[in-house]
Amino acid sequence: MTVTAFFSPARPSVVRRLHDGPLGLYIDDYAAQLVEQGFSRVTALRTLRLVADLSRWLERRKLGVDQLDEAALRQYQSFRARTWPLGFGDPMALHRLLVWTREKRICTISAPLAVPSSYQQVREDYARYLSQDIGLSARTMEHYTGILEPFLRVQIGVDGPNWSELTGTQIRKFFELCARRRSPRYLQRLRTALRSFLRYLQFRGAVRIDLSNCIPRVNCRRLVGLPKFLSSRQLRCLLGNFDRKTAVGRRDYAILLSLARLGLRGIEVCTLELDDIDWQNGLLRLNAKGGERPTMPLPQGVGEAICEYLRNGRPRSQSRSVFLRHNAPHIGFSRSSRISDIVKRAMLSAGIHLPTKGAHVLRHTLATEMLSHGASLREIGQVLRHRRPNTTRIYAKVDMVALGSVALPWPEGVR
Repeated sequence: MTVTAFFSPARPSVVRRLHDGPLGLYIDDYAAQLVEQGFSRVTALRTLRLVADLSRWLERRKLGVDQLDEAALRQYQSFRARTWPLGFGDPMALHRLLVWTREKRICTISAPLAVPSSYQQVREDYARYLSQDIGLSARTMEHYTGILEPFLRVQIGVDGPNWSELTGTQIRKFFELCARRRSPRYLQRLRTALRSFLRYLQFRGAVRIDLSNCIPRVNCRRLVGLPKFLSSRQLRCLLGNFDRKTAVGRRDYAILLSLARLGLRGIEVCTLELDDIDWQNGLLRLNAKGGERPTMPLPQGVGEAICEYLRNGRPRSQSRSVFLRHNAPHIGFSRSSRISDIVKRAMLSAGIHLPTKGAHVLRHTLATEMLSHGASLREIGQVLRHRRPNTTRIYAKVDMVALGSVALPWPEGVR
């Protein structure tokens, strides 16, 4: 696939100008990428013209394709703002081009120059420590580095870090500042990540003592609240509210049915690939927490919903993800929050109002349904793939029949 698929071959001068500049050598491959990702002809034409204009700008500045980075794109956008302002969607198109050049190793710069090099170096070294020395998964590493970003930016600054001057008072003040506007659950995760980073500093010899003990404990008792879940009527209303004549409706219905019938996590839906479905034996292989790959039976209704989406709703794409973005680029969802967004929109559309909206609500719903039909907590934990039995104990609170049998009589005369 070349640019001639979008521009008339009767106008060779136009096609020739598209190949001018340092990006001209790659514009045919990028045109094929746009087709693979499902962009419309109009969007592809606009994007290719934008790439050609950027290529000519690089040539005038005597910049090579290996010098294309965020700083160069900002300079180009400033130039266009003075001459011919970019249209809606053009900045995102430039970002996609930059990502593509790095994936193809056309552009060798992999770290944004806008981020201080010292900050990036600390993040990368800490990530290597978590991976090689501790053995954490990539997902946990990303979570730790993400939640520590405010702390690292404060401590590193422009001139780089000076960990030898870090004190327990500074760490405690930062943690107390976060405690004023963050939930106890978030503070628990921050405390875990911060203690890990402080132990990393001691391991590297950047600090002499273990500062992790200076972080105060977080009073966040487990099993205090009740799990948020849908009633049987609400679940039927939710699943029956989709317009399954549309591609988006088929996709969202299959996603929510998988969450409700299998108790999947949002990230497990994101990472589900076509090769993970064993249609012949009716099995589903998941990318679960901790790098585990458990296998679950695929119920007939869920399999039919996924099959209907794959046949009559899934866009053509080179991606192996089962569920794809409907709008181009047709790729899989990058984060589990996208799955929760789909659940939130579906609940609002069905008129269901809960304090908590997201993919985990349907996981709780499955557990409470199993409990109401006589399943034991151990069986629920096995279906939900809980590592510890204590994680499943919270569902004992919603078993009103069992709780009623052990409730003490109310003192006579007291109301």
